[in-house]
Amino acid sequence: MTGALLIKSMDEMIEETAINGNQPYRTENDIVLKYSKSIGKGYWQRTFLLDGISIDIENNQFLNHIISEEPECEVWPEIGFRLSGNRKLYTGEVMQGGQNFLHLSDVGCGGITEWAGNQRHLKVDINLTPEMWAMLIQQHSQYLSPHRQLPLFGAKNAPYYELRTTTPVMQSVLYQILNCPYRDFVREIYLQSKALELVALWLAQELEYRQVSPSTVKLSPEDIERIYYAKDILIANSHHPPTLLELSRRVAVNQRKLKQGFRQIFGTTVFGYLHDYRMEQAKQMLTEQQLTVAQVAHAVGYSHLSHFAAAFKKKFGVNPRAYRRKKIIISSTNY
Repeated sequence: MTGALLIKSMDEMIEETAINGNQPYRTENDIVLKYSKSIGKGYWQRTFLLDGISIDIENNQFLNHIISEEPECEVWPEIGFRLSGNRKLYTGEVMQGGQNFLHLSDVGCGGITEWAGNQRHLKVDINLTPEMWAMLIQQHSQYLSPHRQLPLFGAKNAPYYELRTTTPVMQSVLYQILNCPYRDFVREIYLQSKALELVALWLAQELEYRQVSPSTVKLSPEDIERIYYAKDILIANSHHPPTLLELSRRVAVNQRKLKQGFRQIFGTTVFGYLHDYRMEQAKQMLTEQQLTVAQVAHAVGYSHLSHFAAAFKKKFGVNPRAYRRKKIIISSTNY
C-alpha cells in the first residue's frame, strides 16, 4: 500500500474508522477519534475549555498519500501550529513542520487538501470564538496603522490564511500541551493557560511582523508584467489552479513578492482573486447562458453543487437558483 494514492474525504475516513469499530471516545471535555488501521495509525482529539476556546491535536501517520475534498463550511478563528508532516492546503500552499498559521474563513473553508503519506503529522490548533477574536483585534488595533491591521472575522471576503514560522518558545509551549502532566479540572486550567499563552506569543510575533514589514513592495515594470502574467495563468487554469510555489516558479517571481505584489495591484490575495473571478464568471453565466446551476458550478471548477451554492450566496447575498430565476423573470419582461 505504501506510496499509493488514496482519494477520500475526511468524513469518509471517519466513517471507515467507525465501521471498523473505532467509535469516537467522549468525555465531559474531550472527543478522541482513533483512526482505522486500514488508513494508518494515530488519533485526532478536541478538548473543550473555558470561554469557548478549544484545542485540537492531530497526531497520525497515514499509509498512503491522502487527497481530501472537504465541503465548504464556516469555521471559527483558528491559530494552528504544525510540528511535523507536510500538508498541501486548499489555497495551494504547502504547510510544513515548524510553521504556524492564522485561518479566518466566513465564506467557507472547503476545497482540496493533501497529506503526505508515511510521515508523522503532528499539529496543534487553538480555536477561538468570533467574539474573542474581535476583542483581541480591538485591543491591539491601537498599535498598528490602518493598512497593517489584523483582519476581522465576519467580513465578506475570501478565506484568509497566513503562514508564519514557529519560534522555539512556541514549540516549548506546544510540547507542554502535548505532554500535560495533570488530570481533570487542573488539566483544564493548565491547558487553558497554555492555549492563551500560545495566542499571546502568536500575536506578539504577528504584531512585530506587521510593524516591521513594509506595507508595499517595490515593483519594477518587469515585476508588474510578471504579476499580470500570473493572473492570466490563474484564469486560464481556474479549474485546476497551480500552487503558489508553482505559480511563482512559472512567472519567475519569488512567493513573497508575488503575494505582496498581487495584493498591491489587485487589492486581494492570489487565491482571493481566483475565488472572486470564479464567482463573477458564475454570475455572468447564470445571467447570459441557458445553463443549469449544476452546469455553471462545474464550469467554474466546483465538483459539489452545495459548495458552489454556499460560496455564491456568501459573495452575492442570494443563492444561485434564486439569482437565475430572478434574471429569467427580468429578461422575459423586457419583451
